[in-house]
Amino acid sequence: MLHLAEHHSSGEPVQIRKMASDHDIPWRFLVQILLELKRAGLVNSTRGASGGYRLATAPEEISLGDVMAALEGGVSEPVSSEPRGGLRGALYSACHDAEVAQQERLASISLTDLLECAGGDRDAMWYI
Repeated sequence: MLHLAEHHSSGEPVQIRKMASDHDIPWRFLVQILLELKRAGLVNSTRGASGGYRLATAPEEISLGDVMAALEGGVSEPVSSEPRGGLRGALYSACHDAEVAQQERLASISLTDLLECAGGDRDAMWYI
């Protein structure tokens, strides 16, 4: 998604084999990911020799939470509506609250935010 966000301003679709080779991802695996993102309405595809994938909306309108929800699902719903008590209920409540907080944080981070955060460090070399 960040690769597509980087190329969003060109308006041209990005070929899947290019994305796969640039990020060393097996293209067949990448196809499956992109199909999930397309089902979620986050990307569009164009067929043909000059086809590929592009973001469905501007990168500032797509959150990391949107991407994660498309690929992994949203916050899990309680198994039953009955209140739970004791240790089991306390643990469940704490885990559910943590999951909700995580989803809220992910929803507050856009693809544009991530690109800005990456800045010029994308191709940085580290020497030890």
